[in-house]
Amino acid sequence: MKICPNELKKLLQRQNWMQELRQPSRCINEAIDRSRAHWESYEKINRDFCPEDPVYCISRSGVALSTTADHLTCQAASAGQGRILEVITGGEATSSAVNRIAVQRSGTSITSNSAQTPEKYNTRSPAAAGTYGSGGTQSLSGNPLQVFAVNAFGGFIRWVAAPGEEMYYVNSEVISMRSLSGTSTFSSTIIFEEL
Repeated sequence: MKICPNELKKLLQRQNWMQELRQPSRCINEAIDRSRAHWESYEKINRDFCPEDPVYCISRSGVALSTTADHLTCQAASAGQGRILEVITGGEATSSAVNRIAVQRSGTSITSNSAQTPEKYNTRSPAAAGTYGSGGTQSLSGNPLQVFAVNAFGGFIRWVAAPGEEMYYVNSEVISMRSLSGTSTFSSTIIFEEL
C-alpha cells in the first residue's frame, strides 16, 4: 500500500488542530512549545517525502503594534506560492489594553518593508524565495482573512489552520499582519510553507 505524503501532512495537521481545540494552550510559552514540536514532525515528512515544500517562520519580539504599518509581512515570489499554516501572537503590556489584529491581503507590492530572513525548520531547506519582514505601509485590500481581539495584558492567540483553511499567497501577493486598533507591545510568529 502506497501512502501519499500530503495525506500524512493533512492527518498530522488535523491532529494538531484538534488538540488545540480540545485542550487549548494555557500560556504563550506552551503554545510555542506545542507549535515547535508539531512543525518538527511535519518537517520530517517534508524532508523524507516532499523536500520541495519547506516550512519556515518569521517572528517579532516585544514590538509595539501599528495601525499604519505591518507587524509582519509575507509576499510570494513573482511566480511562487506560499501558505500560512499557523499564527501565534501574544501581548506584553503592563496593563489591560484591547488590541484588534488583522491578517489581510494587501496587493502585490510592499511599501517600506524592513526585510527579515525566515528561519528554516529544516536546515537543509533552500532559502525562502518570497519577501518577508515588517513595517510595510501598503494599503490593505478586501476583508481580513483573520481578526484576533487580544488583551495585551498577557493575552495570546494561537491560530492553527485546519486542513483546507490555510491562507495562500501566490505570484507576488502580499499578506499583512497589522493592528486594526490598539498599539500595545506584542510578540508574534507566522509559520508558513513555500510550495
